[in-house]
Amino acid sequence: MSPSKSSSLLIGFQRSPIRSRHICSPCLCSPHRYTSRRTVSTIAKILESEDDPKSDPNALKPLSRPIGVPDPPKPGENSGVDTRSWRERRDDLFNYDKHLVRREKLTKQAAKPYFRDWSRTKYHQGKTFTAPSRIFRADKSLYLPNMVGSTLAAPKMSSSTTSVLRDRISIVSVYSGRWAEMQTQTFVDEKSHPALAEMMAQDEKQGGPLQKVEVNIEEDWMKAMIIRTFMGGIRRQRREEDWKRYFLIRKGVTDEMREAIGMGNAKVGYVYLVDWLCKIRWAGSANAAEGEKDGLAAGTRRLLEAWGRDRDEMRVTSQVQRSRLKTGLKR
Repeated sequence: MSPSKSSSLLIGFQRSPIRSRHICSPCLCSPHRYTSRRTVSTIAKILESEDDPKSDPNALKPLSRPIGVPDPPKPGENSGVDTRSWRERRDDLFNYDKHLVRREKLTKQAAKPYFRDWSRTKYHQGKTFTAPSRIFRADKSLYLPNMVGSTLAAPKMSSSTTSVLRDRISIVSVYSGRWAEMQTQTFVDEKSHPALAEMMAQDEKQGGPLQKVEVNIEEDWMKAMIIRTFMGGIRRQRREEDWKRYFLIRKGVTDEMREAIGMGNAKVGYVYLVDWLCKIRWAGSANAAEGEKDGLAAGTRRLLEAWGRDRDEMRVTSQVQRSRLKTGLKR
């Protein structure tokens, strides 16, 4: 509710001929002579609470805490393939505790509206949070979980995202559908973010660790089959060295994983800045808002500086170890 509308409603209430035994001292003049002060203050508080943006349940909130999973990812995890034996499956089937866990998951899935994600896109174009202005601290950051799928370089083989992200600084785009992909491009595309494109081109010339990774999650087998059919066109839109960094994920992404990494809407695109330990240091959602692209560029620059310091420390440590080894061999 706008402030002008709130004030007009309050003035209209003060002019209303409400009868009361108590006299409002600030309004001794007619026609609000018989309205109580307590009633007027109560109505004013209600109108002010409606004007407060914090009271809006659909208001955007900044991402103020690290997101991710607490355990470091490992290649091959979350593949979606059941590796249990028949005996283990039989024991789990008749295990009452595990049955309760399965029933709770099924209850949550049944209670979830089918068009919930689409209905949420009418607010802020599906944006679920605003990106932080600074990257998260390394000791407080959490990990991006591993995902298993096929790549443009090897469409018939299973590849893990952790193998590509480890020991690199990665800008990871996660989406499901063309609309979500276009949202992530507002963060990382050359035309939308030329400063980031220039930084990546300069880092590539120097043989640096910066890279872009795309994760296309498509759990519908029919849509995944259509994407596989047109993979040739997707390859032509990307450089050959980027084919191994494009993942098509069919299964293994659970609701718990989505919630952990802040994917509150499956129809929206998300962008993550991931360091060489697979930790999420920054995140953005939907279309890039004002200032979010600058935050991504600044965070990437800080990670590149930290990478250089870590490389120098590792180089000095290796030199010290080599000198100690040579000294020991001479003795």
